[in-house]
Amino acid sequence: MHGLMTDIAYNLTSLVDVFAPGRFGPVLLAAKSSVDDVLSPYVFVFYASFIIAFIFTPIMQTVASYYGIIDKPDGDRKMHRKPVAYLGGVAVFLGWMAGLALSQFLNLHRTDVGLPRHLVINISIVAGAAIIMLLGLWDDVKSISAKVKISGQLFAAILLLLNDVGTRCAEGLIRPVDVRIMNVFFAGTPGQFFPEWFIVGASCLLVIALVVGCCNATNLMDGLDGLCGGVTAIMAAGYLFLAVHLATTGGAMDSNADALRVVLGMALLGAVLGFIPYNFNPASIFMGDTGSMFLGFSCATMIILLAEANPKWFLAAMVMFSLPWLDTSLAFARRYVNKRPLFSPDRYHIHHQFVARGLSVRRTVVLIYLMAIGFVVLGATIAFMRTRYSVAFYLVIFGSIIVAAYKMGMVHEKTKIVTPRGMDNAVSKEISTQSLDPSQVIEVRDPTPIPSSQPRPVA
Repeated sequence: MHGLMTDIAYNLTSLVDVFAPGRFGPVLLAAKSSVDDVLSPYVFVFYASFIIAFIFTPIMQTVASYYGIIDKPDGDRKMHRKPVAYLGGVAVFLGWMAGLALSQFLNLHRTDVGLPRHLVINISIVAGAAIIMLLGLWDDVKSISAKVKISGQLFAAILLLLNDVGTRCAEGLIRPVDVRIMNVFFAGTPGQFFPEWFIVGASCLLVIALVVGCCNATNLMDGLDGLCGGVTAIMAAGYLFLAVHLATTGGAMDSNADALRVVLGMALLGAVLGFIPYNFNPASIFMGDTGSMFLGFSCATMIILLAEANPKWFLAAMVMFSLPWLDTSLAFARRYVNKRPLFSPDRYHIHHQFVARGLSVRRTVVLIYLMAIGFVVLGATIAFMRTRYSVAFYLVIFGSIIVAAYKMGMVHEKTKIVTPRGMDNAVSKEISTQSLDPSQVIEVRDPTPIPSSQPRPVA
């Protein structure tokens, strides 16, 4: 029976190649795979990623401590009380790389006619991740400007595009609009309204926006022990769910594309989980920009690959990433409204707001974990709902969250002006005797000088 199905698949594939040679790439026409069929060949990727990250994290902690690559508390934005070593992100990257390396020795879950037997990984994904990791490492060691970071992120995104990753990821979003325009305004005339260059251009812009946006979103979220890593692990589990579901339903009709998404999801999940035990409060090591930006790049890559399969999966992946998007959007809106530089740091991120309201660091992190799980579940529901219904549901949820964030003071900062009035009535005493709203900013102004024409008081 299997031989008969293989012959049928081969004949149909040949027929497609006759009428549309090379247009659809390798076509897979086989029976559905089960979840076990998809996961079992690649589960060793998770083992390798977890073990390498778990082993190398304390090693990198020793290296960072020896060379003085540590994060010192500043008594303001940084919540830790003693210096903590950096370079945890290097261990996460090494774990991720170990998982990808092991995948090259594993057979694909489907090896039908015309398809490769082993996974083929686009080299630009590895090269882009390495560039982001080195860029973050440079920032952790020497501290670089935001412009340099963004330039490096743009370069990594361009590498993906040059190697044909994501060059048509916006096609699934544009084609439905194209069809409706042709039906309404051109009476269903055959053809397309949007030219090919427009689709490729929109896809390139989407890839750049995702890489730069995700790298900075995860970087901004890395503000408490275990926060960024835990949230990313939850999102990676969600992406793995989408990848497996897509592979079992045959939505992409390409076993290498299905396997690539599953392997990247497993490698990311294993590497982050191997690091989290050392990073959870109280943290013995931080991932630094090395890790936070690398995690953002990995998430962006997963979103791009899912977008190439179907716009439905793109929407689901974006919903799963909603928590970093929300925090970043509020941060930029807050800085714009209050006329501060967009990349200036502050203490008004979501995690800062919860701590300011009396929650401990651990409880804040766990609460945000639950929020991330909620967004992942929302994203996963799109696999079982029609897209138009899901969009309406998500709009209500996100609208409510935005209003709640506005009421919590995450956009408008309330400035409290304090003027010192001498040694016996210091500013610190005045502030300590008053209850302050967590959204307030303390501005200390010099006392108004007494005009020279008036007599000065005698001390």
